[in-house]
Amino acid sequence: MKGPLAGLRVIDASMGAVGPWAGALLGQLGADVVKVESPQGDFIRGVMPRTNGFPTTYVAMNVNKRGVILDMKRDDQRDSVQALIAGADIFLENFRPGVADRIGLGYAELSERNPRLVYASACGYGRTGPLVGVGATDPHVQAFSGSTSVNGEEGAPRQRVRWYGHFDCNTSLCIVQGVLAALLERETTGRGRLVLVSMVEAAMALQRVRLAEHLAGGEPRPMGSATTYLVPDQMFSALDGPVAVSATSQAQWRGFYKALGLFELADDPRFIDNAARVANRVALIELVAPVFATRSIGHWLLNMAREGVPCAKPTCFDDFRHHAHYRDNGMLVDVDTEHFGVMTLSGPPWRFANSDVGVRRGPKPGEHTQEILANGWGRADD
Repeated sequence: MKGPLAGLRVIDASMGAVGPWAGALLGQLGADVVKVESPQGDFIRGVMPRTNGFPTTYVAMNVNKRGVILDMKRDDQRDSVQALIAGADIFLENFRPGVADRIGLGYAELSERNPRLVYASACGYGRTGPLVGVGATDPHVQAFSGSTSVNGEEGAPRQRVRWYGHFDCNTSLCIVQGVLAALLERETTGRGRLVLVSMVEAAMALQRVRLAEHLAGGEPRPMGSATTYLVPDQMFSALDGPVAVSATSQAQWRGFYKALGLFELADDPRFIDNAARVANRVALIELVAPVFATRSIGHWLLNMAREGVPCAKPTCFDDFRHHAHYRDNGMLVDVDTEHFGVMTLSGPPWRFANSDVGVRRGPKPGEHTQEILANGWGRADD
């Protein structure tokens, strides 16, 4: 695959989701990515569910890579890793602070041998403070960073956003952004850079809008599917299930009440603009919710679309994995992983004109160890 990063070499010594997904994204951009695991293996291998006996999370997080298994506790194998890094452009790790230095993979040591190395180090809580040595996972960072304070039903216990790993993946995107910035700088200076990323800081960036709302005197709080700053913008119960509707402008507001047939709302001073609707949220929802309950989801999708109002039926994975829009745009791809079977995965999150980027199956753990030990970097040709 010839993406914009074709010709660049990446050593990915990370585990779990945060680092590996960053490596997978660099691979989808065209870089040659080698995943280095210890004989004990990436702990994500123990995460359920499995397909053909192997964890789907591991498969999804390690596409577009080659795989080697090397034991850092053995001098000869550690030397092999350091030799690979000496020929690399990018090194990724998400060990707890201090571990990389202890096992001979710290920035100071590696950059002395390879001054052009862009070294990306990710951790959970940062590199100083009382939590510096504590491991972090997506749900714990959600709680620690305040995200759970705005999730759930009003008056109910706080909720994590489950299953998505979106704080993990957001941190991965921050890693990739930092790496790309350092590569751009290297074009001018000729030297690499240490890029430090923490899950907590990435979580703060993800919550930028809510933090600004709070600092401006607002009150972000759990509101179910509704939002504090826009009305209407939530799920409504139609005759045969839920439907998501938003009116983000006055034009959409007019379309909203027309689609509902509630023309009397046009001149009601309580709903004259968004600020008024936010202030009178309860009164408005009490008027429109019963109307939604009288007709089907299909009816509301058709009529809201006719009036230019954003409206969607909540889907599940089985709904959209066969949806023509997803397929026609390459948003989903079927990857024959050979050893795991055919898997449907998300496509690359970007497109480049006249450039072939895509998703390539990931390795079995250590699949390319002998090849790489014998030939060094060689060529990623699978």
